[in-house]
Amino acid sequence: MGAKGRLAMTRIVILGGGTGGTLTANRLHRHYKHQHGDQVEITVVDQDDHHIYQPGLLFVPFGLAHHQEIVRPRKAQLHKDIKFVLQPIERV
Repeated sequence: MGAKGRLAMTRIVILGGGTGGTLTANRLHRHYKHQHGDQVEITVVDQDDHHIYQPGLLFVPFGLAHHQEIVRPRKAQLHKDIKFVLQPIERV
């Protein structure tokens, strides 16, 4: 515990907002929100803002789905309390 009985802030940064990064961020948020509430900050960093629903790609060549139906902003796939940073990852 920190000063005055408060827990220290835990910061989690996920590099890459693809399917794995998005699932991980949302699951970590669900896990930590019940245990630590506002003491956990989750941030996802990615170089583009286009999340592609990959199973939908199967339907595009047959005209059963259009590109704009399977591409969404990455932030729209993340819980509202997860921060999204649109920036290339330069180094780790």
